[in-house]
Amino acid sequence: MKKLVLLAVLVLFSVQLSYAEKLYNRAPALLPHTSREMKTAGFWISRHPSPDQVVLTPEEISAFNSQIQSELKLTQDLKQFKTSSKELIVSFNLLLDEFSKRGLFLEDGNKAKAAFFDEMKTNMSLESLNTEINPQYGLIVHFADQLFFPTEKGLYAEAGDIDFDELQNSDLDVGTPVIVLHKSKDGQWLYVQSEISFGWVKADKVAICTAEEFDEFVSAQGIIVRAKADIYLDVALIDYYDYVRMGARLPVSNVIKAAQLTITDIYCTLVTIPMRNEDGTAKLLAGYIKVSDINKGYLPYKARTIINQAFELLNEPYGWGGMYGEQDCSRFLQEIFATVGIFLPRDSKDQKKVGRFLAEFNEDTPSEKKLAVLAEALGDITVLPMRGHIMLYLGMVDNRPYAIHAVWAYREKVGKEDHVRVINRVAVSDLFLGEGSKKGSLLQRLSSVKVIAK
Repeated sequence: MKKLVLLAVLVLFSVQLSYAEKLYNRAPALLPHTSREMKTAGFWISRHPSPDQVVLTPEEISAFNSQIQSELKLTQDLKQFKTSSKELIVSFNLLLDEFSKRGLFLEDGNKAKAAFFDEMKTNMSLESLNTEINPQYGLIVHFADQLFFPTEKGLYAEAGDIDFDELQNSDLDVGTPVIVLHKSKDGQWLYVQSEISFGWVKADKVAICTAEEFDEFVSAQGIIVRAKADIYLDVALIDYYDYVRMGARLPVSNVIKAAQLTITDIYCTLVTIPMRNEDGTAKLLAGYIKVSDINKGYLPYKARTIINQAFELLNEPYGWGGMYGEQDCSRFLQEIFATVGIFLPRDSKDQKKVGRFLAEFNEDTPSEKKLAVLAEALGDITVLPMRGHIMLYLGMVDNRPYAIHAVWAYREKVGKEDHVRVINRVAVSDLFLGEGSKKGSLLQRLSSVKVIAK
């Protein structure tokens, strides 16, 4: 009997220890040196010296986007996009070579071997690429992951690390215009180029459209301003179709009354959405979005706008490369700035090339110098790049710099070891987060300070 009691106690203790360890590895809801007030847009708006000053006019934003596209070549003008079969073959082979050398793992925990990459190369159907590519205009009809290889099998840097599929390049919302360049051997995948990213998407997520239909979505003026906006197929807002995320664009017409409730009316905006016929061509139908979720035209580029849009995403889950329909650090910034009509590149390594330098640092730059630069920088129109990460600067409080960012985790020194604290969401933190760990604090890792303006 005593042995049974002892065994039960040990089992209970081990369960409690396991649970405690999980709790310990989870970051607190309120991160170190933050307060509950810091989790609202109003707190940061009140501290900004000129929240309603226009940063760039629509004409200046157009010129800014042109610079990103034409000079920096970090985004694509799809109407002018050109490539060749030779360039595609070189690109596919480079990707295969790069990924095969990385020692990545499959979902079952085994290393990806040559057979996996041979399978990928076969499905890429390189031999079918003609001398000249015949690009087709396309529209995304349902949310689509955009992958480096035409497969639903993931590749992971560490065994079991399934939230970080290394094949995930980006993700595309309903209504995203794309150029269709190639089809996989099994016919299940299309290789497409969007304004900001390239990769393979499931063929049933794309509808081939005419040049006129394509133009309608390229120039769409219905801008999503909420973290996620539901699309319905009926004016009563019941027949659900899909959702689109902040910054997505859809053709928009008029605002109509959706329903009469006991207390108030619900109004919705009539939009155009693409669907797919059985032959793969597009058909455009009416969709309906709650009026508060979409704006006709871009919002004004002011600090107030950027702060409000950033905090619309507060506590939204982290999604590597857009996995699960969420956002990583660069997608977070992209969604925010898209609401004012600024089209940032997809990846943080490219986003750090955009805008005006306030300062550039190296690993030997003392923290005091970085703090001095941040003390003079305006929050909410300033981004903070570092290797593998990027954040939106909010400002200083009690000589501590703060940012809002989509972040997976940080390291905390406990004794002689580093412990990973998982955040897994959009959060406000100070830049001393991670201080004392082997990786260093966010401030120590900061590589530059850039203003999203000329």
